[in-house]
Formats: sequence, C-alpha cells, structure tokens
Amino acid sequence: MKNLSIVDKLIRVSLALIFMYLAHIFNAELGYYYWAFVFAVFYLFATSFLSFCYVYYPLNIKTNRTKPRIDVRIAAVGSEKL
Repeated sequence: MKNLSIVDKLIRVSLALIFMYLAHIFNAELGYYYWAFVFAVFYLFATSFLSFCYVYYPLNIKTNRTKPRIDVRIAAVGSEKL
C-alpha cells in the first residue's frame, strides 16, 4: 500500500536534509526543540523510504498514480473496437 509519488519522496528527503542541517547549526539555540527537529527528520526519512505517509492515509490522499491492471486495459481496448 503506497501513497507517495517519487516527487513527494524527493521533497521529503530534501526537507529532511534541510531540517538536519538547521538542527546541527542551531543546536545550542534550539534547546528542547532540537528533538522536534530530530523527530521531523526521522519521520520524513521513514515515510519517504516506506512510500507510505500515515497522515495521508486517513485523509485518503494519494500522490502516486496507480496503473490499472493489464486485463482491465485489454478489456477497455477490446470494447472500443466493437
């Protein structure tokens, strides 16, 4: 069950790298917010590698396009010829 497209995954990895960089640079100033950045980085990396977003699921959002099964496409082409 996948609901993330390749573009969505690339955006998530890019944001995770930006958050990781910011957390590293502003470590002393962030204090306890540092762990929020660490959690955000972990969540973004995990969802991009699993191709599944737990926030998208209850909202029924899918950014990937699923192709119809091959037999459905053959049936659709066959019916157009009639």
